[in-house]
Amino acid sequence: MAAWKNNDKMKLDKTDDPVYRLHTFGIDPQSNHIFLTPDPEAAFMAEGVEPGVDFAMASRFMINARICMMTNPDSGLVVHMKTCGGEFGEGMAIFDMLLMYPHETTILNYTHARSMSSMIFQAATKRVMMPNSHFMFHDGSIADEGNLKTVRSGFEFYDKIGGVMLDIYAWRMKQRGKFKSWSLERIKKMLRDEMDKKDDVYLTAKETIDWGLADSIFDGDWSALTEYTDDQRQHGADYASHFLPA
Repeated sequence: MAAWKNNDKMKLDKTDDPVYRLHTFGIDPQSNHIFLTPDPEAAFMAEGVEPGVDFAMASRFMINARICMMTNPDSGLVVHMKTCGGEFGEGMAIFDMLLMYPHETTILNYTHARSMSSMIFQAATKRVMMPNSHFMFHDGSIADEGNLKTVRSGFEFYDKIGGVMLDIYAWRMKQRGKFKSWSLERIKKMLRDEMDKKDDVYLTAKETIDWGLADSIFDGDWSALTEYTDDQRQHGADYASHFLPA
């Protein structure tokens, strides 16, 4: 867990409008809840097609996380995630921020954790699925343009990204679930084989837990979202230590 010494606690103005703030900025700093959803303006411009993880979502999340750190410096964070996935680089900015958050974090997943959002999901201390949500992983789509050297360089980078993705899943699956007795390399091979066979690999909420890619299914107890077991805390710390610089 990242070190944090708060010397600049933020105080909320009594004239603050919580409804406006929630709908416009996706944050409730009174309770340390952030809503990881598409930017309202981007969603409107997309004309019904979810824009997914993009620079606007990542930027808003980093600002909101910082606000929560400053307004409630001794509290954990709850992220309500409802996004179909999206850009790798922007998603990894959210992933990194979650790993570096100075307290425990929960992600409550709505609809689907898929593609990039399935990777973001793994960064939380506690990963909770809504009962009818699902999980999906795949190689993702690649688009590039430019001269031959530019495109070749891009594809070399995309190969590296594939290794990071498998790492993100495999390290969590090694911690809990039915594959935890397997070696990391065996888990990664299994994931690779599943993607090669199906392209898009779907899991129900229960299957996601069985695979070690989620911790629980939400039972309606909102207060329990910020309660963490010793195993969850330790697994979260071990996971962060793998992905963060020594």
